[in-house]
Amino acid sequence: MGGPVPGLFAGAPQGLDAWAAYVNSKGGIDGRKVVIKFVDAALNCTSYTNGIKSLAGNSFALVGTYSLVDTCGEQTLKANPELTDLEGAILEPALDSYSNVFAPVATQPGDATTVYQWVKDKFGAAAVQKAASLWGASAQFDYFEQANAMRSIGYKIIYNRGFNDLETNFTADILRMKADGVEVVDETDNNVGDLADFLNQAAQQNFHPLAVISGTAYDPTFFKLLGNPSDAKNVVIYLGSSMYLGEDAANVPEINVLTHWLQQTHPGAAMNIFSVDAFAAGLLFQQAMEKLGSNPTRAGLQSAIRGITSFNADGLLPNENPGGKVPAPCDVIVTTQGTKYVRTDPPNSGFLCNGTWVPYTGSGTS
Repeated sequence: MGGPVPGLFAGAPQGLDAWAAYVNSKGGIDGRKVVIKFVDAALNCTSYTNGIKSLAGNSFALVGTYSLVDTCGEQTLKANPELTDLEGAILEPALDSYSNVFAPVATQPGDATTVYQWVKDKFGAAAVQKAASLWGASAQFDYFEQANAMRSIGYKIIYNRGFNDLETNFTADILRMKADGVEVVDETDNNVGDLADFLNQAAQQNFHPLAVISGTAYDPTFFKLLGNPSDAKNVVIYLGSSMYLGEDAANVPEINVLTHWLQQTHPGAAMNIFSVDAFAAGLLFQQAMEKLGSNPTRAGLQSAIRGITSFNADGLLPNENPGGKVPAPCDVIVTTQGTKYVRTDPPNSGFLCNGTWVPYTGSGTS
């Protein structure tokens, strides 16, 4: 939560706190109270390594991990194969292959075509021949995976750049995109602040692509950061979860549970995807532990997680296969109307799952 981008993943420990309070209110797991020990790596590799080492010796499992430097725990996880690291989300592709690393939303090297196919179907094959991508330097491998998926269905990326994680001025990129006739901009992994900066600056330069693809614009701070909501009218948001800010609450009661316990443990805290992922990690841990009964072991926990091949966090997620580590190419496509988020596809409930997972085996390409 600390480091050069303070508060970046603050929602993750808050979401895990909410889960712990929720499960403890029902008597804990098999009569045992859940106790959470937090370590803030502050986006620092040494701090992360030391934190994982300290927890490895006095914790039953790591749950809800969220860090841009999660690869720095590799040696500790390798040296302690009995230690389960049930991450909120695995951000380092190298960890996908570790037998003791899991996440509620399974990952493998590669990406899904779901949102990219939706944009292509809506705006046409000609539009995606003029695509661009901006990506933070820490998400370089993610960009390679996404670009590979985009190209697999006919996208042509005519401009891309990886920017410093503290960079805020994208005017030069915007002018280049405008000059090149870019129609679709992929901002998939850029945080909500970077996206708002890009959209504000694009409006100033009268640059209005047909679609700006984002996985992060669904955030309670987005419209405040943006200022003018009309600058988001071309944003296509894809969510790997239900609309947790309340729009799906009538169909997914677990949203109300998470919202209630988040406010109980962190009054005034804003819900975000990190909260959801960490809460889901807690639910997955709970489900696995309940399979083990009164005498759980570390080895038994991993075996129990591997046996969970159908998991949706009580409707927060699409049907996932965390035990088999098989990704589900499912999203909710969201657009904006004024300062409101609109569930666009599927329009009422559920997930759009007509994409394919495109594996990525390369070491990098622009």
